[in-house]
Amino acid sequence: MEESSKAKNSIIHCITDEMLINERSLKNQYRHIVDATNIVSKTDIHGVITYANSKFVEISGYSKEELIGKHHNIVRNPDIDASLFKELWETIKSKQVWNGVITNVHKNGSKYTVEASIFPILDAKGDVVEYIAIRHDITRLQELNNEIKALHKYDTDQQHIAREKLEMGIINDFDDKECKVLYAPSDIISGDFYSLYRGKDGSRFLYIIDGQGHGVSPALTVFAVSSTMNQLVKQVSDLQELTDQLFPTIKSFLGEIEQLSYTMIKICADSKKLSYVSAGMYPFLIKEKGMKIKEVKANNIPFMNFSEPPKVSNMDIEDAESILLYSDGLIEHEDRELSIFSPQNLILEPNLIESAKGTMSTMKLEDDVTLLYVKI
Repeated sequence: MEESSKAKNSIIHCITDEMLINERSLKNQYRHIVDATNIVSKTDIHGVITYANSKFVEISGYSKEELIGKHHNIVRNPDIDASLFKELWETIKSKQVWNGVITNVHKNGSKYTVEASIFPILDAKGDVVEYIAIRHDITRLQELNNEIKALHKYDTDQQHIAREKLEMGIINDFDDKECKVLYAPSDIISGDFYSLYRGKDGSRFLYIIDGQGHGVSPALTVFAVSSTMNQLVKQVSDLQELTDQLFPTIKSFLGEIEQLSYTMIKICADSKKLSYVSAGMYPFLIKEKGMKIKEVKANNIPFMNFSEPPKVSNMDIEDAESILLYSDGLIEHEDRELSIFSPQNLILEPNLIESAKGTMSTMKLEDDVTLLYVKI
């Protein structure tokens, strides 16, 4: 019996020893995997480095001998606000894991960025005895992110410059008592354009152009059209003559898949007659005496590079009090907050136009919105 018991104990010891050997082997493998794929260091409770793996040595530029025994702030970046490190120490001292992104300084003065997790290690009593930091090098990722931000800023700055140049082509000869304008592009560069001119004979000419296509091309097209119109308006007095000269030129601006929607109106000097060309736009509105609203539908199809010059229509406006024309962005939306700013409401209550400006300036619009309200 005694020999049998000794044999059993021997077997148990062998199994236990084998289990311990396997456990150590697994731990060594785990440690090797962590060391091979991460930047690892250990410090005592005061932040003095007690262990540095090869990846920490490589990324910091210091030898292992230079790191061991030194405070971890040997790689600290002085540009980082001290509040970050205060928060870090408060976290790990309270036995919590700290996670974050830190930029450190290489021995040669260059900087590198790591995504770090710092773990407090506790003894059997639950007291912190050391800290282990496991980090991943994200320097290149950070550099690429900064490059993308710089490119985005450059692109935005250039678009703002382009927008300013485009808007220099907008002419408004009317005063605030005579007209109200709402211009709310959905993006920095707009496909909508407008101008209001006063002729030497007292006549008035106004238009909205909506360039439709892809990218910035429509914005460039409407700018080119407007620039051409700025010159022609000074040279001709008849709307038909203006369109006969303008639209053949427009063909040279339009791309194959671009088209131009527009409303152009000329009000004669005595404000009794109006001529217009309109295509691809919603009806413009005329408010007559007695609060009656007349809708004037488009009389042409949207203009493309194969289209014929548009035909001009004429109408009497002796009873008219005001006129309102607008681009499709004013009504082609699903935002209930904007439903009060319908064309009919705005021509009846023009003071709402200022409210519409304020509301739309705080919103991300899906389409450009342009509106011209003119007293007859």
